[in-house]
Amino acid sequence: MTETFEKDVTGSILSIAGQLGIDPAAGPDARRMFRDALGQFATGVTIMTCCRPNGATAGVTVNSFNSLSLDPPLILWSIASTSTYFGCFQPGDPFAVNVLSGDQQALALHFAKSAPDKFQGIATHPGLDGVPLLDGCVAYLECATEARYPGGDHEIIVGRVRRIFNVGRRPLLFHGGNFHGLANTA
Repeated sequence: MTETFEKDVTGSILSIAGQLGIDPAAGPDARRMFRDALGQFATGVTIMTCCRPNGATAGVTVNSFNSLSLDPPLILWSIASTSTYFGCFQPGDPFAVNVLSGDQQALALHFAKSAPDKFQGIATHPGLDGVPLLDGCVAYLECATEARYPGGDHEIIVGRVRRIFNVGRRPLLFHGGNFHGLANTA
């Protein structure tokens, strides 16, 4: 499929496939369009888990997860400055990346909401430093927070991976504001 690119006399691209470009900071409608455009990038879904200093467990659903470096083994993700768990995941703190499987949509929604004890009734196993690992995931990366960097209304968290498990199930995907499974191509 070939897109139609239209240009003005100066050679600047004015529209692609009949759509004009828009400044994502131009107002509420433009911000919604920005969010929708970002939603066209399919991602996996993770739940970041940790233990708070008082020993309580914490977990938050995240789809802003990425690999960063193989040597040293680093990952990154971001947390909203308005998140209940913004104060967690400080430099040196252990945490786990639980990469969700295709049948864990309910778990993703559960950890995306505020609740006093998100782990009640959830099957877990203690990982390094007691950080909970959620049953049934595709993969697990046990990490320690290496650094945090400001990023607008979020902070970027860099984690040094300390131990991994690759279970090899089909992943849960997020695209266009909805959950999806990976199609069986075999």
